[in-house]
Amino acid sequence: KVTCSAISLLLCFQSCERRGQTIMIVRGCTATPIFVTALCFLIISTPLKALEAYELGCQPAGAVTNLAGSGVPGFRDGLKERAYLSHPSGISVTSDGTVFVADSGNNRIRRITSKGEVTSIAGSGVPGFSDDSLFRAEFNEPRAVVVTPIGHLFVADTTNNRIRLVDLVEGVVTTYAGSGIAGYRDAGVPSQAHIYGPVGMAYRVQTGELFVSDSNSRIRVIRNNGSVETILNGAGLAGYSDSVGLSAIFNRPNHMSLDGHGTILYVADQLNNCIRAVNLMTLSVNTITGDEYALLNDTNQSSSDALDSDAIFQSSRQMIDLNQPFGVAFYLESYGVDDPKAEAFTPDRPALLVTEYRSHRVRRILLGKSAIASPSNTTVSFAYAGSYNALNGYIDDLGPASMFDSPMGVAVLPGTGGAVAFVADAGNHALRRLSRELPTRMFVSVTSLASNDPLIARSEFGLTHDSALDAQGYYSVNGPPNNETTHLFGFLSNSDESHTLTMCAYPSSEYFVTFRGSIRIVLSDYPLNEDLTDSKERIYMVWTGSGAHDVRMENIHIRAGGCTNPTSPNFDPWAFFDDGSCLPGTLIKLEVKATGPWGAYEVEGPGLYYTAALMSFNDMRLAHEDDLHTIYFTSWQQAAYTGDPTILFFVLICVVFILLW
Repeated sequence: KVTCSAISLLLCFQSCERRGQTIMIVRGCTATPIFVTALCFLIISTPLKALEAYELGCQPAGAVTNLAGSGVPGFRDGLKERAYLSHPSGISVTSDGTVFVADSGNNRIRRITSKGEVTSIAGSGVPGFSDDSLFRAEFNEPRAVVVTPIGHLFVADTTNNRIRLVDLVEGVVTTYAGSGIAGYRDAGVPSQAHIYGPVGMAYRVQTGELFVSDSNSRIRVIRNNGSVETILNGAGLAGYSDSVGLSAIFNRPNHMSLDGHGTILYVADQLNNCIRAVNLMTLSVNTITGDEYALLNDTNQSSSDALDSDAIFQSSRQMIDLNQPFGVAFYLESYGVDDPKAEAFTPDRPALLVTEYRSHRVRRILLGKSAIASPSNTTVSFAYAGSYNALNGYIDDLGPASMFDSPMGVAVLPGTGGAVAFVADAGNHALRRLSRELPTRMFVSVTSLASNDPLIARSEFGLTHDSALDAQGYYSVNGPPNNETTHLFGFLSNSDESHTLTMCAYPSSEYFVTFRGSIRIVLSDYPLNEDLTDSKERIYMVWTGSGAHDVRMENIHIRAGGCTNPTSPNFDPWAFFDDGSCLPGTLIKLEVKATGPWGAYEVEGPGLYYTAALMSFNDMRLAHEDDLHTIYFTSWQQAAYTGDPTILFFVLICVVFILLW
């Protein structure tokens, strides 16, 4: 519910045009500008009570960190960034967190532990072909790797046109299938089959069969007796057709993933910009998400998130756009991830993580019913990690603030329900780790307080009074960049006005808040009652201003750690636990008192933390005689002060050297 005046209503209408996932969508946003104008004339200065709004559920985001790789191509075993990878493409992960990597540029198979220790386990590094012992064997641009329950590794040796088998117990590399000829032929004897440029694989534990996608856009299967058969796209045509068996057509199918029962094969159909699902009982192929039509140009266009529903939309699979999907990983996700009201006995739902090679990001796709979709909806997609505007780069951060460069393989850590995953970041020559971070729905409750001191406007002639700009108060909460669900702001124009808004807040992110004027504001986990005094859950902050001169600006964390030692210069009063970040240093207290009608000062430095009392309308100006400002900052920062000679500075420097262990 939102209560606002006509001026505030215009802000509500404007918010509907912002790109991204909007939390508050006000009914009536589709109205024409003429209607909006007429409406504002009718209700000008009249409060709107209980303006109804829709809410979209807060969705998890992937916190991206670097597990291994220095960011430049090369070869070296070592720990985390001390190790060098070169265009890693395919990955497979075991239940203990060990990741096996097809290091294409180095023509090797690498093993990376959960702590980031990188070792080479197969391949001499020389491009070529040789079945031999582990470190004398030769690969040529391996693109995929699959680990079996008994510890064997299957490798798609792409340029050698073969499937290789790595036996770590016996210490040898052998050819599992493929003659090495770049052609097409099925055969009962695996070494006589022609497999042209294998790029993706999926191992069916229940039957011991290995499914292979090749560069002829075919899907092949290697039976447990060694025979090689084509099961999809028999003609090897590059195109698009949802059909059955050999009549189905793909266009450069890449990595694949099987569901938990081994009955559905999910295929990242790269140049069709689709994810295809294959029923292995009937060999029927269906497009579950994406659009077979390529994007109009060859730029890094951003794909779109939406939901598909055959019962509501025609051509529903075109509602979600993918941009060259490359990797795909199946997992079962708990309904409680984005639906706190889900019952404990609710079965997990099928889900996919998909890497987009051209959009440089990872998508989270839910299959079946979801918390925000109706029962008829079949697929819903969310951005999970990577640049929101499809830019490539390298940044470890949360969700859309992180960046990848041509991500390829993706794998989910078994037993985590998608909470931990890994991505082969080919263009950054690194292996990245994705950790699911669940947001909280933070409620921002604001109410006006009786005051004869409204905010006033500033013109080029100084402070002036303008009734059109009168406001009781202003508030803003700004979270991490590139995520529009973590920003909000507003004005309160009437003495009896109140706002209640929700936003998605993530524990690892820092939020900068600004409050000003005659308002009372509460940040909490749960909507408050009308007098803003009661909360069923945690209250993060309560602030009350008595007039236009009152302001509060501060950085806070939501349910996050920080320095809890009040004697430390980086003490965080909003930390919920100590994360070991407390630092020793010099704590400096600066008091600035006005002795005349005007004065100004400036304090600059990295990581400045300050509190202020009796601050005027302009943050760093003293507008009233006897105004007093108090600032705290630490010894490694630089400060510069400027102002009128009528300002008297009282500087009290308390130097305390404390070594914190």
